[in-house]
Amino acid sequence: MKPHRTQPGYRGASRPKPRRQWTPGAIKAFRMGIGALLVTVVVAGGYHFGGPAIEQWLQRPVARVAVEGEFRYMTRERVSEVIANELTEDFLKLNLGRMKRVLEREPWVERAALVRRWPDTLEVRIYEQQPIARWGDRGFLNQRGEIIELEDNRVLDNLTWLEGDDRHALHMMQRYQDLSRLMRSRGLVIARLAQDDKRAWRMQLSDGIEVAIGRDQLMEKVQRFLTIYDRYLDERWDQVVGIDVRYSNGVAVRWHSDNDE
Repeated sequence: MKPHRTQPGYRGASRPKPRRQWTPGAIKAFRMGIGALLVTVVVAGGYHFGGPAIEQWLQRPVARVAVEGEFRYMTRERVSEVIANELTEDFLKLNLGRMKRVLEREPWVERAALVRRWPDTLEVRIYEQQPIARWGDRGFLNQRGEIIELEDNRVLDNLTWLEGDDRHALHMMQRYQDLSRLMRSRGLVIARLAQDDKRAWRMQLSDGIEVAIGRDQLMEKVQRFLTIYDRYLDERWDQVVGIDVRYSNGVAVRWHSDNDE
């Protein structure tokens, strides 16, 4: 007869609890918690034993301002002057958002980007406006057709003069770019393009010759003028004073000899 075996018992003690299994996520969370605690302890301890020194170290001023960008109309000196007026706080307390807004109020600044570089350098990158044409005597139009006003626009003397209603500035700029491509193909350069109160167009070329276009069918009328130019006017262009393409099916030419009479 086989002896009867019983499971071993535990006298005087309870059954041991199974060991807890740590998952990778739990281990990571535990390590992060310990790390954060240690950082807190170190910072708190450092401030407790050397608080004034750390506070003085954190309140350091800006030692260097690096200004970057492609400057054609605005100068680095002007950017530095604007920034200097805003450096009223310590390096870590600088209000970069406010400085960005102040810089972008400058007429030649389209966009400004500012970054802190530890330990005490402020980096500033300037993106200039791109003037496409002058807008009367007030300023210029940028690549989006926005009117940018200037107190002194003498630097724009080499740009085409556009003039019209402010509400139609973008449309005028687009039509100018279309016309300019057509005229350049014949070696002609637009010096001035204007639209009066009745929205009638008038164009003046760089050699002083004026072209009256009228209100409607702008591109079609200019194409008609260029056809006449290619066939009849190119070789006699120095004798021409003005062109009138306001007619529905023709072109009128005013010659120097007409003025002589």
